[in-house]
Amino acid sequence: MWPKLIDGVWDQGNDSIFLGIGSIIFDFFPSEKRKVVFGAGYGGYTQLPVIDKNWKFYFVRGKLTAKALGIDEKLGIGDAAILLRSCVKHKVEKKHKVSFMPHWGSTSEGNWELACQYGSINYIDPCAPVEVVLEQILASELVITEAMHGAIVSDALRVPWIPIQPLSSIHSMKWFDWASALDIDLKPSQINSSSLLEAVVLFFHERNPKIADKFRRRGRFLLNVAPDTLAQRATERLLAISRNDPPCLSSDTSIERSHDQMLSKLDELIRDMGRGSLNY
Repeated sequence: MWPKLIDGVWDQGNDSIFLGIGSIIFDFFPSEKRKVVFGAGYGGYTQLPVIDKNWKFYFVRGKLTAKALGIDEKLGIGDAAILLRSCVKHKVEKKHKVSFMPHWGSTSEGNWELACQYGSINYIDPCAPVEVVLEQILASELVITEAMHGAIVSDALRVPWIPIQPLSSIHSMKWFDWASALDIDLKPSQINSSSLLEAVVLFFHERNPKIADKFRRRGRFLLNVAPDTLAQRATERLLAISRNDPPCLSSDTSIERSHDQMLSKLDELIRDMGRGSLNY
C-alpha cells in the first residue's frame, strides 16, 4: 500500500522512523531519532514511550491510543489500512458465502484449514501474500476473523465481518482502539479450539504463560491427536457463528469520514517530506 501512496518520497535521505500500520508504538526506539506516526497504535506490549519533540503525530489508530499517549483524541482517526480504499478496486465477484481468517499464531497451533474444509468455509491464510488476502476478502460475502486486520480490511472494503475474541486479553485493547475511531459497537464471538495443541495452549495461556510457550515450541505432536474430532467441533462453532451472530460493518458515514481525514493527513505528510521538515 505504501509504495502506491508515497512511493519514492520517504526514502530520499530520510532516516526518521515511520510508524504506519500495527501496534508498533513502543518505548524502545532510539530517543534521538525522529518518530513519525501515521496511523499506528499503542497495544500495551511495552511501557508507554516518553513523548517529546522527536515524536510527530499525524494520526493514530483510535481514541484509546490517543488517550494513553496524552495527545488530542481528535487524532484517533483509525488504522491506516483504511487507506486501502484508495488503492483497491472494491467490486469483485463474490465466490465465498463465508470465509474464516485466523490470527497468524493460530495457523501453527490449530487445524483451521481442516476445520474450514469440513464446513465448506473458505480459509483465508493470514500469512499469504497481501494481494491474495485482499482478493479472498473481497470475494467473500461474510468474513469471520480472529485476525484484527482481517476485520479492518473487510470493513474498509465494505465486506461484513464478525470478530473473534482474541486468545489473550492483552490483544483486546487494539481491537477496541480501532473500533472507537469508527463508532463500532464491538462484541467479539468465541470459537472452539481446532486442535489439542490449541486447547492446551489456551488453557495455560493466562494461568502459566511459560508452560504455554513450552507447548508452542515442543507440542506439535498434539496437532495429530484426534484431529478430525476437534476440527469438526470447531467447524460446528464457525457455522453457528455465521448463522446466529450479527455481522459488523461501520457506517458509510464513519468510514468515509475516516478515509477523508487520512487523505488530508497524507497530503500533509507529503508536503512535510517535500520541505524536509521531518529530517534534522
